[in-house]
Amino acid sequence: MFKKIRDQINDATRRATARGEQDFQRHAAQFQRDAAAQGHDIRPHLPTDGMASQAFQAMNEDPAMAAFLALPGEEQLRQQREVNAYGRNLRRLYDSGEPATAVIRTLDPTGTTVAGQQQYTSALDVTRADGTAYRTTITHLVPTMAFPQYTPGTRHEARIDPGDPAEVGVFGLVD
Repeated sequence: MFKKIRDQINDATRRATARGEQDFQRHAAQFQRDAAAQGHDIRPHLPTDGMASQAFQAMNEDPAMAAFLALPGEEQLRQQREVNAYGRNLRRLYDSGEPATAVIRTLDPTGTTVAGQQQYTSALDVTRADGTAYRTTITHLVPTMAFPQYTPGTRHEARIDPGDPAEVGVFGLVD
């Protein structure tokens, strides 16, 4: 009887693993097509045992990431696209924005997480290169590991959108 149960469990595990690999291949192909449409050559691979071990450890240490990884694949892809768009906007600001510094005055959670990253609103004191200053509020993603860098009172390198001074990208800490 024990052997029969063990065999049923092993069979169910094999079927679930095969379905998981098929789902991964389907999602990886879609991700690769989306990346290629943006000019990137990305080739996703099934995770190794070491990668899986690290992922499970990170999942246990970060509840937001655990919640993200528990979502259906389609929702994970949607959130990943949202994070990618956020990152492209930061890159645009960094490349073409007006250099400035920003002091974070508030860091208030919105209650939203995107791809395991908490979203916050922050009031910023922004100082342009010419010394003029103003206050604005932004919504941004702050990964759990980087949270201490974004606490109120921290001073950052920033870039201001030339067409909309309320849109500010916050980057590395400034001494």
